[in-house]
Amino acid sequence: MNVTEAQRDFAKLVDKVHSEGVTIDLERNDKVIARLTPAEPQSPLVLGELHAFLRRLPPLGDDADAFARDVRAIRAAFPAEANPWD
Repeated sequence: MNVTEAQRDFAKLVDKVHSEGVTIDLERNDKVIARLTPAEPQSPLVLGELHAFLRRLPPLGDDADAFARDVRAIRAAFPAEANPWD
């Protein structure tokens, strides 16, 4: 979003970021110069509910093997970056 557009109704923009949990890039001359993002990520799921959530997901069925192959291929094509803190 252009900075000038953001200035017009900044309060509504902040409300949108807070209520919807969206991040908005602010641009000047078609270049992102700042980012408006929620202070804390909002999720309806808490860590204690993760196991139950995953168990309720439908099984992959016949697609499981193909999915696993795809994931392995993607991980091989895009290896994890080295940790700069090591």
